[in-house]
Amino acid sequence: MDGMQILKPTMKSLSLAAMVAVIGATMAFAGPIEERQAGMKEAGKAMGMMVPVFKGEKPFDAKTVKTATGNIHEGWMKAFAAFTPDSKEGPPETFAKPEIWSDPEGFKAAQDNAMSALMAVAASTDEAGFKATFPALGKACGACHEKFRRPKG
Repeated sequence: MDGMQILKPTMKSLSLAAMVAVIGATMAFAGPIEERQAGMKEAGKAMGMMVPVFKGEKPFDAKTVKTATGNIHEGWMKAFAAFTPDSKEGPPETFAKPEIWSDPEGFKAAQDNAMSALMAVAASTDEAGFKATFPALGKACGACHEKFRRPKG
């Protein structure tokens, strides 16, 4: 076996390691706008898991609700922490309204309201409880978006 045959797998391993390092570094340097957008996207995806249950298109499943509310909470924690004073403007494009920074008490109250509504949904143990609490979560999300997020596009 010559030296080149021995080096080929090593070179492939190094190339893969280099790609992983670059991707990791890129993710590590994501700014606050990317962080909050990722968190909100995560929360929106989880919210989408529960909508069909609320509409009666899928059966109630406490495990699904627990998973979804946990994912929303995790996404919101990332997003809420990433509304830093230095992230009022992009790049990348941000849909955050200036009111987030000019009315921080109002923004915090909207976050607290949404979190309370989320905790109520998370505490539901049956379909009736879920269907009673879920509308308040949707309303809290919508109210925050209306006041603090400009429309996309």
